[in-house]
Amino acid sequence: MKNFLWLTTGLAAAAVGVLIWGPKRTAPMQDLAHRLEAAWADNHTVV
Repeated sequence: MKNFLWLTTGLAAAAVGVLIWGPKRTAPMQDLAHRLEAAWADNHTVV
C-alpha cells in the first residue's frame, strides 16, 4: 500500500511538472542557450 501511495504521488508530481514546464517554456530556453553559446564563442575566439 505504501509503494502504491509513492507511485501515485510521483505520477501526480510528474504531471504537474509537465503542466508547469511544458512546451511553451522550451523556446525561451533554446534562445538563451544560443545566446550563451554565441557569447562563449566570442570570448574564446583566438584571433
